[in-house]
Order: sequence, then structure tokens, then C-alpha cells
Amino acid sequence: MKILKKAGSILFCLLPALLALGIQIIVTFAGVFLKILFVIANDPAVFQGSSLYNAEQTIAQLSSDSQFLAGISAIYALLAAIALGIWYRLRFVPKHRVRRKASSLMNPCILGGLLLLTVGMQYISSYMVMLIAAVSPGWFESYQSIMESIGFDNITPLLAIYTVLIAPVSEELIFRGVTLKYASKAMPFFFANIFQAFLFGAFHGNMVQGIYAFVAGLFCGYVCYKGGSLYLSILFHMMFNLWGAFAPGFLSYSGESIWIHLGIALLAAAISVGGLFLYRKGIDLREEKAYPDRNP
Repeated sequence: MKILKKAGSILFCLLPALLALGIQIIVTFAGVFLKILFVIANDPAVFQGSSLYNAEQTIAQLSSDSQFLAGISAIYALLAAIALGIWYRLRFVPKHRVRRKASSLMNPCILGGLLLLTVGMQYISSYMVMLIAAVSPGWFESYQSIMESIGFDNITPLLAIYTVLIAPVSEELIFRGVTLKYASKAMPFFFANIFQAFLFGAFHGNMVQGIYAFVAGLFCGYVCYKGGSLYLSILFHMMFNLWGAFAPGFLSYSGESIWIHLGIALLAAAISVGGLFLYRKGIDLREEKAYPDRNP
């Protein structure tokens, strides 16, 4: 019975991601349907006789319309954030919780640690993508195609808002909020963190994003768990996406020297470790300030 109960608890941890996936599917189909109705309203002949080919082309173009895809993504993420936010609040936020002030949640060490983690993890992610491109060009070409169709080669204001603001809130609520909370009740944090990071990677729908999202998800989970607040992992996620979307090109080395690439990768790893150390130091300082009687 204990094994069955444990298995049931683990399966229950899949529900937040499945709910988000369901919302995504519904929003996508609804968006495509409304777009088709709009096309028909503007040109009723598009689905008649010899114009059928044009209709098929019109529908196919939706998959490469970056503004349309960004809009669908933003609407989905907003709805998912609302649904998972309500779930998280009802299940995991105490009714008579005392609201924390920003000053009690953050300090210079915590912020500095998150900044270092952002920089280090961005370079590590870049080298992971380069390695995947070398090992499996097909995966990389698929990834590039997806990024271009969404519009990351020419980021619009709508895509920027989605990437930097909406997506981090939505994804953190899904994976580091509800999923990690339930998973931590069903298994030790070490395995719970791997579990939610795996789901986070799989949710991205392609191997390249899935692999580096899994690694980033591990760090987001640790930031949330160690800091005791979902706000901290949301902030880290926002900074990570902001750097990924808008970091200037001169910050990336595109030469062919293997030694320079290796040096940058090792430096990125050192920066990430330093960020973790500084973040943990900041959390300890925050706790000492909040509970001074614990350290006489």
C-alpha cells in the first residue's frame, strides 16, 4: 500500500504540467480558429474553388507568423499563471501569512549571487547548445527553426514582454511552485528537484531547449528551495531570459580557438559556483538578521 500511495503521489505531481499543457493546446486551437475566421471575414473567397491552395497557404503561414505565435504564447502564459497562481495560493500559502517586505527577502549578497548565476549559466547554456549542434546537427536545425519562427532573430516588444516578464512568472508557478512543492512531499528534495527540472525541460518540446532548460531548472529549483521564496526563482528566471534575449553580441566569442572556448567555459563554471556560494551566504545573512537570537 505504501508503494502504491507513493506512486500515486508522484503521478499527482504531473498534474500542474498537464494542466498547463491543456491550457496551451486550448489557447492554440482557439487562436488558430479565430485567425481563420478573421481571414474568411476579410476574404470569403479564400476557401472557395481555385483559391483553396491560397487558404492552405494562409493556414500554413500561421506557424511562421512570429507576432501570432508570440501572442498565443503570451495569452497561454497569462492564463496558466492565473490558474497555477490560484492553485499555489490556495494550497501552499497560509491564510494568515504575514507579508514579507522586499528588504526582508533580498540583500546585496543574494542579488549578487543571482547576477553571477545568470551570467555563468548563460555561458554554460550557450556551450551546451554548441556541443549539441556538433553532436546532433538535426536537433540544432530544428531548434533554430523554432527560434526563428517565434521571432528571436528580431525580437518585438510583445515577444520581449512574454520572454522577460510573463513566461518566467508562469513557468515558475508551474514547475518551482506547484510541481516542486508536491514533489518535495513525495520524495527528498534532491530527487524532487530533478523531477521538476525534467518536466520543465520536456515542456519546451525540443531536445536543445529541453536539455539546457533542464539544467537551468535545477538551478531555479535550488534558488527557490534555498531562498524559501518563489519570488527569488522568478527573479532569477527573468534575469536569465533577459540576458539570453538582449545580451550584446560582443559578449560572446565566435572564434575558432578551442582554448579560448575552454577558458570561457571554465570561467563560466567558476562564476556559477561563485554565484551559488554568494547566494547561500546571502540567505544565511538574511536568516541571521531575521532571527538574531539563534546566533548568540
